[in-house]
Amino acid sequence: MQRRVLDQVWTPTQHIALWLGAWLTGNEGYDHTTDALKSLGGPSSTPGSLVLADAVVPDAVDVDKPLGLSEMMRLLKAATEGGDWAEDPRALVRLVLGGPGDAPLLTAGTEAATATAAAGGAIVVADAEPGFHHVLVKEDDSWLWFTLEGHLPEPAYLSPGEADLQLADAAREAAATIAALPKGHSPAASGRTDPRLMVGLLDDHLDMAFVPDAVPRRALGVLARADRVSSILAIAQGSESGVGGSAFDPQLIPLWKKIRQARMSAVEYAVRDWTR
Repeated sequence: MQRRVLDQVWTPTQHIALWLGAWLTGNEGYDHTTDALKSLGGPSSTPGSLVLADAVVPDAVDVDKPLGLSEMMRLLKAATEGGDWAEDPRALVRLVLGGPGDAPLLTAGTEAATATAAAGGAIVVADAEPGFHHVLVKEDDSWLWFTLEGHLPEPAYLSPGEADLQLADAAREAAATIAALPKGHSPAASGRTDPRLMVGLLDDHLDMAFVPDAVPRRALGVLARADRVSSILAIAQGSESGVGGSAFDPQLIPLWKKIRQARMSAVEYAVRDWTR
C-alpha cells in the first residue's frame, strides 16, 4: 500500500485526538493511551519530540529541557484540570482538519493556523482557563505546541445522523463524477490496479487502526463510513493508477470537505459524550 494513497484517506491525528480525549476524561488509562499514541505516530518518549513553538503552558514540567511524550501528557493534564467540561460550551478535545479550499478553523494569520494548514490537521485542547486553547500539530518527526488566546471559529458541527447522510451524499456524488468521465479515463480503464481491490486493501489497513474502547458506536459508524468514502475518492483520483487525477480534482474538492466535516464531528461527538 503506497503511503501517499493512505495519507489521502486517513490521518492518525484523528485517532490521536480520540485517545487524548478518552484519557483526559478518565475513559482510558495512562499506559494504554501512551502505547496507542506511540503506535499512531504521536510524540515519542525521545526528548525533543515535543516542541513548544508558541505556547503558554502550566508550570508542570521543566520547559528548559527537551520534552517528549510524558511531558506532553503532564502538561495536558495540568492545562485541563479543574475545567467544568460538562458545562463548558467548548469541546475538551477537537480535531481540526483542512485541505484545498478549506482553511482549518483556527485564528487566521497565527503560526498555529499556518502549521495546521501545512500538516492538514491538528488537535485542539481547551484550557481550563476560559479563552485559551492549545493546538498540537505534527511536523516531520516532531509535534509542535501552540497556544491561542480568544474565541476560535466555530466548527460546522454535525450530529452522527447528519454526518452519515452527508457521507452518503458524498459517495453518490463521487460515483456520479467517476461515471461521467470520458471513456478510457476512469481508474478501472487503466489496466493496472483494480480500484475495487485497492479500496479493499485500504479498508483492511484502516481496520487495524485501533481506537479507545469507549468511543460511542455512533461515532465509530461515522468514522468507518468516512474511511470507506475516502478510499473510493482516493482511488478514483488516480493516486495509485495515475489515471484521472487533476482532471477532475475540482469536482471532488467539495466531497473531501464533507468527509473532513464528518470526521471532526464524530470526534467531537465522542468527546462530548465522555464529558456529559
